[in-house]
Amino acid sequence: MPLAIKQIIDISLELDDSKFKMRTPPGFKKDLQFQMEVLKEHDAPGGAGQIVRGVHMRLHAGSHIDAPEHNVPGGRQVQDLPLETFTGDAVIADLRHLVPGGAITAGELDKAAGAIIRPGDRLLLRTDVNKTYMMNEWEKRSPYLRSDGTRWCIEKRVVLVGYDFYHGVDEPGAPRVFNASRSLSEAGIVTLPYLNNLDRIPGERATLVALPLKLVGAEASPVRAVILA
Repeated sequence: MPLAIKQIIDISLELDDSKFKMRTPPGFKKDLQFQMEVLKEHDAPGGAGQIVRGVHMRLHAGSHIDAPEHNVPGGRQVQDLPLETFTGDAVIADLRHLVPGGAITAGELDKAAGAIIRPGDRLLLRTDVNKTYMMNEWEKRSPYLRSDGTRWCIEKRVVLVGYDFYHGVDEPGAPRVFNASRSLSEAGIVTLPYLNNLDRIPGERATLVALPLKLVGAEASPVRAVILA
């Protein structure tokens, strides 16, 4: 009997090497932008008529999950996380009114999702900022998850926090730090950055599927994040 799925909504950020680019903060040994390369053409001698491409990319390119080790030395890696983390009930918190640059506080989260959030849920923070990814002062327009908002997520015992905005600055004018992500990682909560199209999700509760690759020894993995409706 087929599954009763009426719609699959793609909430992943598109990876097109003619358009997609990532910021490179200080500390990188080398840059690795997303780029596809043809390794073998269809008409290669003795090549069995196949084309083969390779991809140069960071594990954090586009929509991806961050395991705790990304921010916490010795934290759990991708292979340590149960698949149930990435599949199941999700709550969408509409925070568009905080654009540009507003604080996502505990009070804002409580108004947006407090009545329906449950332990074990996945929380998706909607701002629609990623619809203009890397354009129109994208970074400055992004809201930021304040420390009390981070504590709210931890106290509500969500297993994953996803978002569709730039998350690098915690307070206006602060150094480019990632305290919100680090606090979530320390609590064992997985983050799912660089989502898109959260406006297409009907209702406040949905089913998320965002499975990572079966990587060993990795702090992150690309995902194709979708909503089943």
